[in-house]
Amino acid sequence: MKNLYSVSITHFVIRLCYVLLAAAVVLFPLFMRVQDGSPFYFVMLAQHGKYLIFPFYAVVPAGYAALICLDKIMINIKRDIVFDNSNVKLLNKITYCCLYAALVGLVSYAIIAVMYKSIETVILLAFGEAFMALVVRVVRDVINKAIEIKEDNDLVV
Repeated sequence: MKNLYSVSITHFVIRLCYVLLAAAVVLFPLFMRVQDGSPFYFVMLAQHGKYLIFPFYAVVPAGYAALICLDKIMINIKRDIVFDNSNVKLLNKITYCCLYAALVGLVSYAIIAVMYKSIETVILLAFGEAFMALVVRVVRDVINKAIEIKEDNDLVV
């Protein structure tokens, strides 16, 4: 019961992220307009937004693709389809989305470093995206191994 509740909350958060990412796409340019008395994070976004707007919009499709894959994995989990090759393929797609986002971050950092002052945020995000790709890849490999063990056990019985 508790596990189903946790799965349902996770699935809800993933679906909420569809809306939040769409809102971010619409609102990003609006937040770059700063007025006197604006909160610190809006001022920082306005100052660095010109560096981040193109990389952000470049990774949005990968973000949506990863969300779709996560959504499908959660649907599979709710149907008790866990150790299945379809989940491995979905995790593979998420890995590629993370690697694409990391590549966009590295290219953006290189361009920013050459054209403007370097801002470390972009390179840190690229490293974070690459790390997430690594984590997803390890999870994918674990599930792949579990599928092999499950198939071996099914043959024994």
